[in-house]
Amino acid sequence: SGISAGGLPDGIIQSADLASGVGGKILQVKTNTTRDSVGSLHCNPTLTYLDIPDQNVTITPSATTSKIRISFHQFGETGSSAHMYSFAIKRAISGGATTTIKGTAAGNRATVLTMPSISYHTTDNDSTPVVAIISGYLDSPNTTSAVTYTVQIQNHESTGYWYYNRTVGTADNSARERGLSWITVEEVAA
Repeated sequence: SGISAGGLPDGIIQSADLASGVGGKILQVKTNTTRDSVGSLHCNPTLTYLDIPDQNVTITPSATTSKIRISFHQFGETGSSAHMYSFAIKRAISGGATTTIKGTAAGNRATVLTMPSISYHTTDNDSTPVVAIISGYLDSPNTTSAVTYTVQIQNHESTGYWYYNRTVGTADNSARERGLSWITVEEVAA
């Protein structure tokens, strides 16, 4: 249902989840920022999550009870209407399962973690970047094996392109911005 036993949405840490005097301490931080990587990703087939290049990070939890706090910022522009795209996180445990962190399936609805902010300028639709942001999602991988988190994107209605860290247009002027994308994970003591 997306609601924990304590009545809070899944992924929200509760004080009862943390040991007295220990819980909430950040044990390690890993991040990956793409400074030089720009390009495009063909989102095909429809409704299939694809890895965004250079948007992954690996962390090895020190205890199976640790939580992993995930944050990301994705900068780019969609090649078609931004409302047709969504983002998720792929969690791959070394020697174990691979899971996609996203909403719960319900009929024909697209399952997403987040969607890009919609920013559109009608007179110039190839130079208006969008961002997608996740801040502080708490995951419970329940392992001390290496865990790789990867930001993914999909297109809902037709194939299209995600132009990462850039706008669609590439003209050399101030209206064709270049930006940064990153993913950061933190091990939180339980």
